[in-house]
Amino acid sequence: MNNRQNPLRLNVGYLYNKPIGSLREVPVEVEHIEIDDLTARYLRSHIRISRTREGLLLQVTAEAEVLTTCARCLDSFYLPVSAEFEELYQFPSRHREETDLVLPNDGYLDMRLIYREYLILSMPIKRLCHRDCAGLCAVCGANLNETTCEHHPKSGAHPAVIEREEPV
Repeated sequence: MNNRQNPLRLNVGYLYNKPIGSLREVPVEVEHIEIDDLTARYLRSHIRISRTREGLLLQVTAEAEVLTTCARCLDSFYLPVSAEFEELYQFPSRHREETDLVLPNDGYLDMRLIYREYLILSMPIKRLCHRDCAGLCAVCGANLNETTCEHHPKSGAHPAVIEREEPV
């Protein structure tokens, strides 16, 4: 059903002439994939393809680790994400809107861009490498997870939690 060069390219042409209600389930396992600006590893997905009157309905569950940047320390790390989505690919002859997805004549669906969109949408806005990330020093830019600087106490407290010293 899918190939090694592009494991997210599915041959669905054989479902075009099947009766309504026909379905096929496709497991997807990819160790590493790059889709434009998205890098992911350990992509595990399950695609259920159902033949409908309008076209093919794809119901997808996906899990992966996506390469991203920590919002505090700016280090790169892999963030586990999961996504569930449905997309209807319509037959070319059907009346449709400009934004509708259309089944290609050759019978092959390239799902890379759809996976990219849903994996990105599944990531939190503020991505942290770990919950206790200390971030960067606002003065000198030192990564406070790796070192201390003269601008912060050695206690390793997050810059937002630093207490003011009381005058003696």
